[in-house]
Amino acid sequence: MVGAVALVGLVFGLTAYPLLDPDEGRNAEIAREMAATNDYLLPQLDGLPYLDKPVLFFAAEAAVMELLGPTVPAARLPPLLFTLATIGAVAWFARRRGGSDAAWTAAVATGASPLTLGFARTVIFDSALTFFVVLALVAFYEAIDHGQRKTDNGQRGSAGVSSWQWSVLGWAAIALAVLTKGPIGLALPLMIAIPYAVWRRAGRVLWAPAGPLLFAALLLPWLMAMSRRVPDFLSYALGTETLVRLMTPALGRTGPWWYFLPILLAGALPWSVVGLAGLAQGRWRGADRKIEPYVAFLLCWIVVPLVFFSLSQSKRPQYVLPLVPAIGLLVAHLWRDDERPAGARVAAGTLIAAGLAIGAAPGVLPRLLTLSSGIRDVIPPTAAVLGGVAVVCGALTWSFRRRDVVLLTLAIPVATIPMAGGELMRQIGRERSSAELATAIARVLPPEADVVAVRAFPLSLPFYLRQPVLLATATGAELTSNYLVRELERWRLVPGSPLRSADWWQDAAVQCRRARVFVTRSDDAQTRAVLAAQVPLLIETAKYAAYGPCARSDLALGGYLGR
Repeated sequence: MVGAVALVGLVFGLTAYPLLDPDEGRNAEIAREMAATNDYLLPQLDGLPYLDKPVLFFAAEAAVMELLGPTVPAARLPPLLFTLATIGAVAWFARRRGGSDAAWTAAVATGASPLTLGFARTVIFDSALTFFVVLALVAFYEAIDHGQRKTDNGQRGSAGVSSWQWSVLGWAAIALAVLTKGPIGLALPLMIAIPYAVWRRAGRVLWAPAGPLLFAALLLPWLMAMSRRVPDFLSYALGTETLVRLMTPALGRTGPWWYFLPILLAGALPWSVVGLAGLAQGRWRGADRKIEPYVAFLLCWIVVPLVFFSLSQSKRPQYVLPLVPAIGLLVAHLWRDDERPAGARVAAGTLIAAGLAIGAAPGVLPRLLTLSSGIRDVIPPTAAVLGGVAVVCGALTWSFRRRDVVLLTLAIPVATIPMAGGELMRQIGRERSSAELATAIARVLPPEADVVAVRAFPLSLPFYLRQPVLLATATGAELTSNYLVRELERWRLVPGSPLRSADWWQDAAVQCRRARVFVTRSDDAQTRAVLAAQVPLLIETAKYAAYGPCARSDLALGGYLGR
């Protein structure tokens, strides 16, 4: 039953709200273009090279769209499948360490965590990255453990065939992680595995030659092909997208050193509290009163990346998603052979406190955040349900100490989030998606007509319209691509480019030799005034306003005379 609860939480309402801009809209559109052009090498956004992320996640998205069409379900299915694969890998690993009870506990704790649940339904790269990181770390642990047992048994000089195979699997997973999100896919598993391997005196197991060779064989063909297509790809990917992002605040993603502490603590609730309480009770010790190697590995998995990301100049909540499986595995280990699970009462108290805080949110959030009336209206019922469920489950956890009951009562509050928050997410979708805008434009847009984005770019608009959108821009920042911002003038001059000069739209609106719809931000009063003088208002949403199509009578007389 508890597994079903966690699964329902992951899948419920997966497609009940539209793609959210900017990230979901941009990534889904890149995948749509990849499927439409059958170009599974170079990610493209609006027909322009998108070099900010590698190809694998986009390719997975595009493959699903080839089967199901360019729809919201097709876009959201791959992150869910990667999440389920991660949970499966965690359960398999936990079973090898502690049997079926550990497998269930680790799987539920991983799946019924807010971070996991949130990114399982979000069209970004981190669910895929997490799966490959987990796969690599599981493989490296098995290789190190097998190599250490060989050494302890006196068979020095060879790590054994099984260690070699596990190590090769780990390097293959790292290659796929790099193809998903770049160099962090290499750094993250190795910063965990290397210190642990050195501590276990089994470091050479990681470097069996076949592993790095397979890594290079999987990665280099794509890197070489990309460099031929876009010669400055490597310098951009390794320079701007890696070193500049991590070491400087230039990309505007910085935060305080403690940024990730509350995110990981809250994003893995209630299991993060369970893990801390179990460690405080000394359950990390083995029979010899020393730290168990398995616990040391899991702590290394959590602590080393947490320190690394905290020191980095680039900070986003999803960066710590790969740490959640380690917390699930740690909880499963701390609960081994225990009908009175460690940390249950601490977690119960945390749930009750969290429920009361959520219940008070409607009176506090409007004072702290600028919220639309639509969102303000749905917060009270959402908070009432979530807060009530958390308090009730906290009380049940406090009262019933059986392992299976505690696992269920701790999982239910998180699994309830998509159900209680469904209307809230639909309201957020109406404000942060281009779906409504696209529907209005599609009703009146003549064949072969242009959509022109003016000083704004609703990133899911091309996805819903299934066509490119012209962009009149001064900087290219609307495309949310650091590469296109840097190389704007170069790609503006390429034949067929959708990029136009910042003022091009004004003459286009006046002359209108071709049917066009113009889109700009709702709060851009100056641009809207100029457009309103030439083109009728079509629709205004919370974020955007669309005008057009322009000069229908002129078009009827003169036809479409070009751009």
